[in-house]
Amino acid sequence: MGYSLGDTAGNFVYQSVLLLLGFYYTEIYGLSAATVAGIFLFVRIVDAITDPLMGALVDRTETRWGKYRPYLLILCVPYAIASVLVFTVPDMGAQAKVIYAYVTYSVLMVLFTATNIPYGAMTGVMTSNPEERASINATRFMFATGGGLVITSIVLPMTEILGDSPADGYRYAMMIMAVLSVVLFLICFSTTKERVKPVKTEKTSILSDLSLIWKNDQFRWLSLATFVMVTTQTIKNTTQMFYITMYVENAAAMVSLFMSLWMVGGMIGAQMATKVLERMCKKQAYIALLFACAAMSAVSYIAGNNNIAVIMAIQFFVGFFNQMIAPIWFTFTADATDYGEVKFRRRIDGLAVSFTIFSLKVGLSVGGAIAMGLLGSYGYMSGGVEQTPEAINGILTVFSLVPAIGFMLTALVVSQFKMNSQTIAETADKLKQIRAMEA
Repeated sequence: MGYSLGDTAGNFVYQSVLLLLGFYYTEIYGLSAATVAGIFLFVRIVDAITDPLMGALVDRTETRWGKYRPYLLILCVPYAIASVLVFTVPDMGAQAKVIYAYVTYSVLMVLFTATNIPYGAMTGVMTSNPEERASINATRFMFATGGGLVITSIVLPMTEILGDSPADGYRYAMMIMAVLSVVLFLICFSTTKERVKPVKTEKTSILSDLSLIWKNDQFRWLSLATFVMVTTQTIKNTTQMFYITMYVENAAAMVSLFMSLWMVGGMIGAQMATKVLERMCKKQAYIALLFACAAMSAVSYIAGNNNIAVIMAIQFFVGFFNQMIAPIWFTFTADATDYGEVKFRRRIDGLAVSFTIFSLKVGLSVGGAIAMGLLGSYGYMSGGVEQTPEAINGILTVFSLVPAIGFMLTALVVSQFKMNSQTIAETADKLKQIRAMEA
């Protein structure tokens, strides 16, 4: 449980970016949809440099606390401060505000990289047992979704009552979340231990490790699946605030409930993932759940804009199936690392997770850019103005049909994985033999 609290802390920021930032930048900060899309894409250029470097750095870190845990201790405070700065509207001119948004969001994502790569890599060194990893990740993502639930059920209402303006409300709410995230990261650091020792190898260069990542075909497929899936999720999550406030009739007061239902469904779904894996192959479960997400998203298109009960039920089940995927998806990173260790006799958890996180963040920004770009193409105008019927229909389409297609494309990519139950078990047995020989 202590490990899982680290993802609760991380999701105070991640879910704020995923769920609120597009809406905040356009409706509170005052940027155009095109400018926001540009910011999201620019930050991915920064990530293309920092993510692999961070992964290589943590793999070469050796301290009395381990390889990965020290980063949580050192960087939790800067990460918290950066999250507040992103949700702060500076007293500047229009051009300076754009530059401020570029800089603060870039810094936040660099710090997200520097904390989440080592955090994610810890799963692979806390245990070598595939079932235990699945259980850890199921609990982890239940707590991660709990962090999102705090954002939707508490932070959103707080933005309306704190301060004298919506801008003040967002800033003060994020200050509270920042303090809580520091506390939870420190608990995570103090209650976890790195137990699995990698196969002993000679020191290698960063370029050599990068080549191993590329040679590992399972990492290539996993990275592509991560990118497509997170792009899809981000398109849906970015537009849900627009959907509930501008498309659904008489629902403006239900924003917090609507978004919280996704989180409640997600918490239940994440915890049930281990039960699903007891009955199904991990790969088969992943594909089945992606099709369930696609179906739920498509149903949103025909649900209408005045059937509140149906709309809320769909939102719950989208969260349920979506977060049931999350722990299954993340265990594949450790499985792919095991696969590479057997094949190349070198374990690079940090670099492996860095590519997963990079794919995630590319999807986060590309999805956000696609969502805002599509809304703009339908004629959406920021600043609280009344939207045209075409823009309203565009919000519905981007929220429902576009993600449905994205989930099906993700399933197509996952179908290429070699990592089924048999392959994972065989890899685990080979690693036990290798480590026994070196003991």
